[in-house]
Amino acid sequence: MEENKNVALMKEWWPFLASLGGASVMILAFFIPSLQDQWDRYQSRKVIEEYVTLGDNLFDESRYAMAEEAFAKAFELSEFKRLDIEVKRLNARVNRVHDNPDWNSEIPEGLKEIDFQFLLHLQMKKGDEQHRVNTLNCYGIFLARQGEMEESRKIFDEALALLPKEAITYINLGNLFRQQRNYSDAEKMYRKAIELEPTSAFAHYDLGALLDAIGKSAEAKLEIDKAVDIDSTFSE
Repeated sequence: MEENKNVALMKEWWPFLASLGGASVMILAFFIPSLQDQWDRYQSRKVIEEYVTLGDNLFDESRYAMAEEAFAKAFELSEFKRLDIEVKRLNARVNRVHDNPDWNSEIPEGLKEIDFQFLLHLQMKKGDEQHRVNTLNCYGIFLARQGEMEESRKIFDEALALLPKEAITYINLGNLFRQQRNYSDAEKMYRKAIELEPTSAFAHYDLGALLDAIGKSAEAKLEIDKAVDIDSTFSE
């Protein structure tokens, strides 16, 4: 009797249990791809951040061309949605003007004026002065290498207006004046840079090169020796 009762109950509940099982299968079928997508996105984010970290490290080592490539790959993997990565890529790109320290060297291949303009547009907000000054210095070098001396001077002056104690701007102005054979003002700029940053090997070396060019050999040697003491690569 009890057995017949259990069989009857099973028959009564079976359609419900069957539908419940079917619903479970449908729910699993819905969630499994979703979980896979989440995992894939997680893995993709990890790879993106690895490329960003690599780019940051390369940038800190002044290996700007390779840093740009790393950021470009990260931006591509983000499906070109991460503006913060694109800004890093452009920053590495414009800093390639430093790849060759020779003031009269050629502009790096592919570098365009729009790259500077875009970055400067993004760096207008308060609190971003340091980044903007760095971009302005790169832009000034770019313009000088194109022979646009007056425009270059305006850009460096804008950088000084933002951060008047940035030694690199005075070094760049010194290089600009030297290129124009304005040796007196060039010397003043280099000395101002040294006053602000006594451990700047570039300032000492550029002042030494200038002094040597105008016949002050003894003073020139002192400055170049200081540059070498600060950074041995200047002896190469």
